[in-house]
Amino acid sequence: MSLNRKTDKTFIIATAVVLVFAVVLFFMRGNNTFAGNEGEAHGEVKEHFVTIEDGNSSVTVKTTAQTVEELLRRADVVYTESDIINPGLESKIDMDDMVVSIWRARPVVIKDGVREKYLLTTEVDAREIVVKYGEPIYEEDEVALIQGYDFLATGPAFVYNITRNHVEPEPEPEPELDLSSKLGVSPLTARRGVNQYTVNVNGRMVNRKETYYDLPMGGVMSIAARECKVEKFYTVREDGVKVDAEGYVLVAADLNRYPRCTIVETSLGMGRVYDTGSFALSNPEQFDLATDWTNRNGR
Repeated sequence: MSLNRKTDKTFIIATAVVLVFAVVLFFMRGNNTFAGNEGEAHGEVKEHFVTIEDGNSSVTVKTTAQTVEELLRRADVVYTESDIINPGLESKIDMDDMVVSIWRARPVVIKDGVREKYLLTTEVDAREIVVKYGEPIYEEDEVALIQGYDFLATGPAFVYNITRNHVEPEPEPEPELDLSSKLGVSPLTARRGVNQYTVNVNGRMVNRKETYYDLPMGGVMSIAARECKVEKFYTVREDGVKVDAEGYVLVAADLNRYPRCTIVETSLGMGRVYDTGSFALSNPEQFDLATDWTNRNGR
């Protein structure tokens, strides 16, 4: 009976020694992994202290997360694509005392007259917000936060109103085309069907012969509408000159030298080439202008 008691006592002591040794070994391995790089060399992940700053709140955590994205996911931090996170989500966590900052995007309403624009932005400066909105903002214009706005309509948003004080300057009138050197002594008439003058074309002086024809231009303008992307109708000016929807004189010319749709200068104003004729074979610089001088039928 006493032998059995002695054996039991020995067994208990041996078991206790083994347990103590195991606990000491466990803590020694844990301390080595945290403090040095030996654990990393054996494939173990090192823990780091990282501070997450989110607005006015800040928390420091001990983590084995490898990236900022993994850190935020483990910490249950919710964010949107409009938020700014620094360093970025793909950044590695490889040192202690790292700081991850989050700037939250806030809902904003921009009122510009009767127009309203909803957006999410991290900007706090009113004018910078308007710039992000994509609207031109001038020095004279004012941007102010609206107090007491109907938040039931917009939700929990910051509402900024643009007061337009900038005045666009009046556009300078386009210089009139000086045709005095081209019209000759007498003005053009139906009886005087030819005009000749000298004109500068891309840096070279050209002796231009200008003639005038009176034919229906509907077919010509149908082609022009397709190839020049213009309205296919034409009208007759008060002086009897046929012009397109933009006011360009209908011109026939050598299409090899002046391709269809080319804008040209004529004695009757700026024109656009829509047509050609047999005259181009003998005089590639000649223009034939469409008028209503002969038939006087308004077309």
